[in-house]
Amino acid sequence: MSWISSVFNLCAALKDLKREGWVRRGVQEPESVADHSYSLALLAMLAAAERGLDPLRAAALAVIHDLAEAVLGDLTPSEKEARPHYEEGERRVIEEVVEKLPEQAGSLLQKLYDEYASQSSEEARLVKQLDKLEMALQAARYEAEKRGKEGLAEEFKRSALNAVTDSTLRGVIDREME
Repeated sequence: MSWISSVFNLCAALKDLKREGWVRRGVQEPESVADHSYSLALLAMLAAAERGLDPLRAAALAVIHDLAEAVLGDLTPSEKEARPHYEEGERRVIEEVVEKLPEQAGSLLQKLYDEYASQSSEEARLVKQLDKLEMALQAARYEAEKRGKEGLAEEFKRSALNAVTDSTLRGVIDREME
């Protein structure tokens, strides 16, 4: 199998993998991990540009931030915390993907993964916070569309506000989810 086919298969798995938090809360027709990653990538690219950061790097970080879920599945944050070796598993998945890639592509993927995992750049920290903001906005959308139960938006708003420290992004959560 070519490396292109291998990467495509990961992408296809993410397209088919429904976000577990939405499934557990009974959301009708929940988004996939790929849907979420696309939304996050667009938000990250534009927010990074607005802040004078590298928009393409931010978008790339968003695209790969959940890549290992194609193999490990989509776990909720509490499930990840309950598995002491989850991060090791993620790292192994990325290393296995990198091994199948040409050197430059593999190096890029490894650098992006390491940057996001270590939160070593402004772009990585922005993407991490936008990940929580995007989740809260998605919850509000589901509730407004009657695809999720009443109170879903408030639950995820509280969760996002617990994780998001950036004052601009907190302001978005407060204004958009009143």
